[in-house]
Amino acid sequence: MPHIQVDFPAELSPYAEQAEAGTRAFVARYGLAPDEAARRHHERSLLGTLMGRAYPHAAASELQLVTDWISTMLVLDDQFDETSLGADPARLRQVCDEVLGWFTADGSVDDASAPAPGHSVTAAFRPAYADLWRRTAAHTSPTWRARLAGHIGAFFETCVWESENRLTGRVPDLDEYIAMRGRALMPYLDLIEVTTHAEVPEEVYGLPEFAEMNASLSDADLWTNDLFSCEKEALLGDPHNLVLVHQQTHGTDLQTSADAVGVMIQGRFDRFTELSAAFADRLAPDVRALFPADRLERHVAGLRSWLTGQLQWRFETLRFDPTRPEVTSAAGSTPL
Repeated sequence: MPHIQVDFPAELSPYAEQAEAGTRAFVARYGLAPDEAARRHHERSLLGTLMGRAYPHAAASELQLVTDWISTMLVLDDQFDETSLGADPARLRQVCDEVLGWFTADGSVDDASAPAPGHSVTAAFRPAYADLWRRTAAHTSPTWRARLAGHIGAFFETCVWESENRLTGRVPDLDEYIAMRGRALMPYLDLIEVTTHAEVPEEVYGLPEFAEMNASLSDADLWTNDLFSCEKEALLGDPHNLVLVHQQTHGTDLQTSADAVGVMIQGRFDRFTELSAAFADRLAPDVRALFPADRLERHVAGLRSWLTGQLQWRFETLRFDPTRPEVTSAAGSTPL
């Protein structure tokens, strides 16, 4: 495993264990784990620890909310990646479109809306997302909710693209993969604003410097994920992993590609560190007035916590365990 140097200390919320217990209960209450293997996989992922490290200063209720968000999203993502749904792009697009329709800008939840016939996935996830949306709407504006929905929609587009590749046996090229991969983290960076009770104004959010800071963090996180999960994805025959795409592109052995990806990750860590240093000082006075320095610094501190927290968690979690029976059999979990 290549060494990655991080300049910020890792922290852990005092509510992490509480969030872990709460999110296991949340997944059980809504029946999101379709079988014992999926339930065990969720528990071994230690998502309460991840969120406790990513949002170490969040209040207990907000930490529970973001932990329930990532549990729901990752259990759904496992359905996309490790079951037959992941090789059926037409059905997957229907599922994604339906789920995306639940994230209304006005924060409303239509409990009477029934899932499309035959969509057992959406039938299971509908009440869980309704619960999340009610709790989230209480902390957020319509602008923020529309932005989150846009980021989830972009992630879903990537999921459908991956499904099309699996169906045809296509391996993406390196630049294409990097461009598509970068979408997956943005919803969780949005949730920083829920935990800090300070939304980033659109005038700040749209700045190229702010976008690059988010992009460097997203790449560092997601490429690190690929480094840790490449063995699992190789066993599943899933080409959507930066190490595997690099290996295919350059014709190297796996270790050479892993080392090269490690260098790429370090570059993105370093770029984020550079951009996040005294970020407020580089803003024009009129822009700075929209987002006071203390609020902006809390947001930047939240980004740093994500960067350090996700790396520390990867040495604690068993989410990437390649010896899981459902991985070694290459059969995937039981679809909902």
